[in-house]
Amino acid sequence: MVLLELLKNGHPEPDSKIGGGIQAFQVRMHPMWKSRCFFLIREDESVDDFSFRKCVDHILPLPEEMQLKPDANKALGGRHGGKGGNGRGGGRGHGRKGRSRH
Repeated sequence: MVLLELLKNGHPEPDSKIGGGIQAFQVRMHPMWKSRCFFLIREDESVDDFSFRKCVDHILPLPEEMQLKPDANKALGGRHGGKGGNGRGGGRGHGRKGRSRH
């Protein structure tokens, strides 16, 4: 299972994340972040989220010249990447919300 190997090799604390074993993986809406995230369901039925991206970055880090600098957000106009607003709209993950593509 690819996701299990990713957790084992890329997560900073794989033993605590995996626990007594993993029964399944799911993609769900995260209740806090309001975005689609990976979740694991352990053998004991407990559920936890994990960052696919952080696991991959741990295994294959970006070259230094491609990494985001700590002050890049500030250079882009604050915490919203220079787009202003309240962080809603315009980004990926919003789907068509029932609207036709054509």
